[in-house]
Amino acid sequence: MIKALGEKFRENPTALGVVNPNVIVEVFVSDKGTWTILASDTRGQSCVVSVGEGWESAVATAALPGT
Repeated sequence: MIKALGEKFRENPTALGVVNPNVIVEVFVSDKGTWTILASDTRGQSCVVSVGEGWESAVATAALPGT
């Protein structure tokens, strides 16, 4: 699945999170803004959770005291 996302849509892993000890969620994004959210379990099975267009990565900046 990951190979197909890279080859067909030019999407690369951008973020991941642990749902529980058996499942992780991964976000794949292309330079053109297409994205796929994939859930994978410890048995190697994956499921596409959602897909879309227009992905924008937010840049977090810390606020300075008094601003």
